[in-house]
Amino acid sequence: MTSNKALLITVCCFLIALCLVCYKSLSWERSGAPDLRNRIVGGRLQKDDVSPYFYRWKPGDPVRYYDGANIGHSGVSNITASPFFHTLLYPLLEFQQRNIARIWLALEYLFILITGFIAYRLTKNNTQKIIVITFFTLFLLTEAWKTHVLTGQVYIVYSLLAITVYYCLTRTNKLMAAFIAGLAAIVLMLIRPNMVVFFFPFLFLVKNYSRQYLATLFIPVILLPAIYFSFDNNRTYWKDYLSAIQASAKVHQIAPLGGWALPVNGDTARLKKVEGWDVDEIMKHEKETNLVMYSENGNVFVLFDYVFKKRLSINMMGLLSGLSVVILLALYLLARKKFDIITLPNIALFGYCLYMVTDLFSPIWRHQYYGTQWLFPLLIAATVYKPANKWFYAGLLTGLLLNVVNTDYIKMEHTLGEYLILVVLLGLSMTRRLEVAGQAFGQTTKK
Repeated sequence: MTSNKALLITVCCFLIALCLVCYKSLSWERSGAPDLRNRIVGGRLQKDDVSPYFYRWKPGDPVRYYDGANIGHSGVSNITASPFFHTLLYPLLEFQQRNIARIWLALEYLFILITGFIAYRLTKNNTQKIIVITFFTLFLLTEAWKTHVLTGQVYIVYSLLAITVYYCLTRTNKLMAAFIAGLAAIVLMLIRPNMVVFFFPFLFLVKNYSRQYLATLFIPVILLPAIYFSFDNNRTYWKDYLSAIQASAKVHQIAPLGGWALPVNGDTARLKKVEGWDVDEIMKHEKETNLVMYSENGNVFVLFDYVFKKRLSINMMGLLSGLSVVILLALYLLARKKFDIITLPNIALFGYCLYMVTDLFSPIWRHQYYGTQWLFPLLIAATVYKPANKWFYAGLLTGLLLNVVNTDYIKMEHTLGEYLILVVLLGLSMTRRLEVAGQAFGQTTKK
């Protein structure tokens, strides 16, 4: 079979899978997109000059602040998105929640398709195109994507922003690309603060860009936070946000394995109908469609508890996370000359693995939709495929398939797949020189 025919067949399979998943998503979305609600409520509170992170709705409060998952809880709320992400949601906040859920569903597919399209543009031969489309198609079928759509989550935004940064950094002589890269990078860090770890290794690439390019890149990196944090309210929200994250971590750690709940405080008045959603209709739909979420919690502390029947402390998790990042950076430094791995793909994959290490060590329960974050490194790896590295890609494919299947024969198959992907990506980025497709990367001279 010629590569053109294989590519055509792969594209046809992708289109069939896309249509199937989109059709199913219309049913999944009817489950209420519950996690989207707390983002919208957080944004509304913030927009109305109310700090959302310790807010508790009670009868008599505006319904626009109501979240059934946050009723009757004392102490910290379930709102954990950053204040900056709430700001990005402002254009949606005055719609009814039912309409917001429809808009968000469309945006989720727009974001994931743009991410896939950018990856496809980064390929230089049919084999790479086939692998990109195959990985992307399988990703649509993962339980991570299903739960992401069903709950109305936001993690696909991270992959979109990360691949935007990556794509723009391949355009070494385009100042507009430098500006967009800087803007996407700072937005990514402001909506996901521990993403700063992703960018640590990029410092090795500074010499590959002209001073003009770097100056343009850092304009939004410096200017956006300077403007944003010049407002007193924004600084206050961030102080509350950091305190709330610490409080949420403690709440998550007192919960039993397999679930968590905020402490309940007596008055739990619940509304049946909220902004176009009817709770009874949602429950009826879930019963009729026999909707099941196969969600696992793949945190290191969960695995440690399963094995040793003991919880890691929050401080110990932070220490182990930091040590893991430092050790991996040290190993990368030692390997950089031997394997000649100071290239954009190597750095991007390695940096993202560092971020995912911090994510896996998080004291906050990682539900299945967290797995959506693997889309970016899987697609970047696919764009730099070489036959000599085929066994690495067999490992990535296995990890991806483990996130597609739901079986009783493999214990925590999704979590196993995630850790396999992490190990393979670390091996690939630290022991193989990877080249940016179609770019004479690193040839720019300083001006």
